[in-house]
Amino acid sequence: MGIVQRWKASDLGQELTGPLLAVCSYSGLAGAGFGWDNCYWAGFLGMSQFAKDFGVYDAATGTYSIPASWQSAGSGAPTAGVALGCLFSGFVGQRLGRIKTFYLAAAIAIVGILIQVCSFGHFWQLMAGRIINSISMGLVCNVVPTYQSEVSPAKIRGSLINIYQFWQLVGATMACVANWGLQSRTDQWAYRPTLMIQFIIPIVLVAGGFFLPESPRWLVGRGKVEEARKVLHFLRRGTPIALIDEELNLLVQAEEQDHELYLHTSWADVFMGSNLRRTLISAGVQCLQQAQGSGFIVAYSVVFLQTIGVTNSFEILIYLYMVNCLSSVLAFHFVDRIGRRPLMIGGAILLSICMFVLAGLTGFHGSDPGAQKGALACLFIWQFVQAISWASCVWIVCAEVPTLAVREKTVTVATFSGFSTSVLITFVSPFIQDTGYGNLQGKIAFVWGAGSIIAATWAFFVLPELKGRTLEELDELFQKRINVFEFGKYQTTGAGATLAVIEGMAHTVDDKTAELVIQEKGLDRKEGSM
Repeated sequence: MGIVQRWKASDLGQELTGPLLAVCSYSGLAGAGFGWDNCYWAGFLGMSQFAKDFGVYDAATGTYSIPASWQSAGSGAPTAGVALGCLFSGFVGQRLGRIKTFYLAAAIAIVGILIQVCSFGHFWQLMAGRIINSISMGLVCNVVPTYQSEVSPAKIRGSLINIYQFWQLVGATMACVANWGLQSRTDQWAYRPTLMIQFIIPIVLVAGGFFLPESPRWLVGRGKVEEARKVLHFLRRGTPIALIDEELNLLVQAEEQDHELYLHTSWADVFMGSNLRRTLISAGVQCLQQAQGSGFIVAYSVVFLQTIGVTNSFEILIYLYMVNCLSSVLAFHFVDRIGRRPLMIGGAILLSICMFVLAGLTGFHGSDPGAQKGALACLFIWQFVQAISWASCVWIVCAEVPTLAVREKTVTVATFSGFSTSVLITFVSPFIQDTGYGNLQGKIAFVWGAGSIIAATWAFFVLPELKGRTLEELDELFQKRINVFEFGKYQTTGAGATLAVIEGMAHTVDDKTAELVIQEKGLDRKEGSM
């Protein structure tokens, strides 16, 4: 079978439409700004001209540097801004909808970037701009994966949500290239263009956002059924009209059932009944990703590379993020083929091995050139595995698990928890790693290796398999309290199960056949209710 035939026979080939790909790709573009901000800052911390213009002069050594306390604040405070944005995202996303939240996030980002660009040698002004920009990222990192999950068919939902993570890595890679290309300059243009380029993403999002349709599930939840019908007809282009209408009917039915369970939702509902389990899963994946060193590597990658003896750290960082991008591309295939659970359990085990070996090599044989090369190899493997497993799956799981009635609130709690963990890690890490403080140097990797062992154990006992299920099927599974080991093979019977059948036929039957199937399903439901 040729490549074209394999593609047509695959779930992506059968379910993916041009409008759906365009919508998920364009909305995911917001992730590029997140990746750019994270990576450019890591590069700035290792840039001599930035230290000269924004740092402190040490008369004893005759050099400029960014003090550890400033590094801590510079990496931790913007992460706190992301957490703050996450905190507001639930209210904003629920009230304004997904698309208007994009506009709001873009407007906030433009203000924050403008403050950064206008900071001439004022470190704390730069930080203020980064914090404001980070608030917009907090809104985006909640609403984009949620939006992508709500417009996607179940069989390819993981792949489409992964677009957000892919754009993050593209943004990070481009920031690395910018830092590498400008680092040798001895004036403000060593770093200022990198700040100015940030304007591109929010401006593009505002300019093209008018073409993005609102989430059909959000519209159904607001009683705007006809608008939801138009959106589904646009997204499911080429699908028989009868199937689209039946999909809408099932979404309405599921929303009515959800509404009966959560007539008046509050924040307390996030921690009650089956929602408590969902919240713990969503928050767990977010926090445990940070506990494995993800936030540390992002914030202090250049500093860490220099710590383990790498001299061309800016160039190596580009290669690391290129590996990340490649791995993220592979994740498009694996998340819906292998599943979230095996990727996250197996990924955490491999991540722990990489970190333990890296810590041993740099901590006990740091001056040996062979050990340094081995440590660098471990870091490349770690980046590859992390991108294909936890980095991709965290956003997918977090968007899939919550029920519609409290989805925004659950994702808010989860991402706020995750970024709060990241704040703690980025604030504390310089004092653990740097000379004159904890002085762990490369041995800090032991901490992240232990975090990965905890993550693998947690995922084995807590994280259910979600692949191939409609969001409405997941509602049924959680409400019936199906245990983690039975979750993937349990046969659902509600509206979500019928919706899965409808989605599966979308591009495999003609209009007449679709109508016959719908009638049969309708009779089955009537008979089942008598």
